[in-house]
Amino acid sequence: MKNKYGFCKGLAALVLLMLCALTIKDNAYAQTAKTYKILFIGNSHTYYNDMPNIFKGIAKADGIDCEVSSITSAGYKLSQFADTTDTYGALVYEALTKNTWDYVVVQENRAVLVEKEYKTESAVNTLHSLIKKAGAKMIIYATQPNNIGSTFSVNSTSFYLTDLQIEQILTRNNFKIANNYEGLVAASGTNFMRVMADYPDITLYRTDNLHPTVAGSYLAACTIYYRMFNKSPYGNKFLPGSEYDTDKLISKLAMDDALILQQIADGRLLINTHYTTINKGQSSKLTATFTANAKNETLTDYKNNIIWDSTDLAGVSINKLTGEFTALKTGKYQVMATTDSGLICYSTIDVKQPATSLTIKEDKILKVVKGYSGHYTTEMGPSDTTDKITWKSDLPSVVSVNSNGNITAKKVGIAKITATTTSGIKVVHYVRVKLKTPTGVKLTKKSKKITKKKKSYSVTVKWTKNTNAVKYYVYRRLSTRSSYTRIATTTKPKYIDTKVKKNKKYYYKIKAIYSNTKLNSDKTPAYAIEIGK
Repeated sequence: MKNKYGFCKGLAALVLLMLCALTIKDNAYAQTAKTYKILFIGNSHTYYNDMPNIFKGIAKADGIDCEVSSITSAGYKLSQFADTTDTYGALVYEALTKNTWDYVVVQENRAVLVEKEYKTESAVNTLHSLIKKAGAKMIIYATQPNNIGSTFSVNSTSFYLTDLQIEQILTRNNFKIANNYEGLVAASGTNFMRVMADYPDITLYRTDNLHPTVAGSYLAACTIYYRMFNKSPYGNKFLPGSEYDTDKLISKLAMDDALILQQIADGRLLINTHYTTINKGQSSKLTATFTANAKNETLTDYKNNIIWDSTDLAGVSINKLTGEFTALKTGKYQVMATTDSGLICYSTIDVKQPATSLTIKEDKILKVVKGYSGHYTTEMGPSDTTDKITWKSDLPSVVSVNSNGNITAKKVGIAKITATTTSGIKVVHYVRVKLKTPTGVKLTKKSKKITKKKKSYSVTVKWTKNTNAVKYYVYRRLSTRSSYTRIATTTKPKYIDTKVKKNKKYYYKIKAIYSNTKLNSDKTPAYAIEIGK
């Protein structure tokens, strides 16, 4: 009994130890499990039906804890959210500069993307910088088009677009902008169109034919969730009437519709890279991957073969079946991968033309004085090169040069200015900042009686002191001669010439001398004085 009891006691202790270990492990997991901080920025397409919290519910049902915040306002554009003088723009700025985030989901006004896409690009440029500093990844929420089409205006010209045409523009421009800033695209609008085509009985739009119903917001949330976490919403337990929908956010959504929407969002098409830089004339290849749950019934009638195309075949040609492409012309182009089930994804091809030559038209050695400002004129070849020039001064305290090749002489010295093209071609020029030519030159003559019949004569030459000069040279010539002779070297801005004679006319020039003779000043203009009888 003792041995048996002792064995049982030991076994019980072992089980207890294992349970404690499991408890400790569970607690450790609970303490280290990440809570994702996510910020939504957008207008009514974001806040209708409390879509961000629907997203949060989907994540929670999948075991992902999210802290979700939103900054939204009806009809708002990203340019307003990027403007710190705007009420909501100030809130966005504060949120991004005073907090860290894991993801920031931005959503643009559809009219801006159609009519003034460049404004979206500018706003995203501002926001992305703040998003990146906040430690977050940017996701563009690509919304649905108007259900019945709409009229737009570009350059004072009005035109009508169908819902499909609007969707094509929205998707293309959202991908174009996201690709430029390493962002992701949650193509909710594409999934809207797929539902409309295959499941028209599911009501995604409200009666205004613009804003989403609960079903539409659920589809958007599923799409964003998948793009953010790479976890398919297929089979997610955040369903109508489930224990996860504690706030009844999707209580009005039919169960069958919810399951179909999960499957629509489950189908995904991704290109291996969203941005490729390539030189003109070169070829490369893109690959795309289609994924979906094997039990996804919304895709059974489709082959989902991937077809490639280019938005500008004159810029980039691409094999429709293989994804092999050739860069034909400089510029940024978009190529797309599509499936017959309506999935689409874009990749940006940035075609460059490296420079083969660089010339600076100004003299190799430019001789100037302090205070001089000028500009280097360059010429790169070939004519369609996309290279940029980077300028550098080895002594910016002597001569500064800006990004446009503008130079400013700041003090006496010699600076090496280097121009370098993006492809690595270098051209070196020099700027010599010489002493300034002496100014304020004055000549005065003086005579002195030596005897009753004899006088001596002198000329005093004065000029303004140059603090950088170590000495000065004084030159003189007679009116009857053509060349000047250096008659004196002095460290003072003054010289008395006693070797002059009456009835003669003299011309003087002054030159300031530097420790480096290459930086000596030019000679002054000639100053004349005549010695009388």
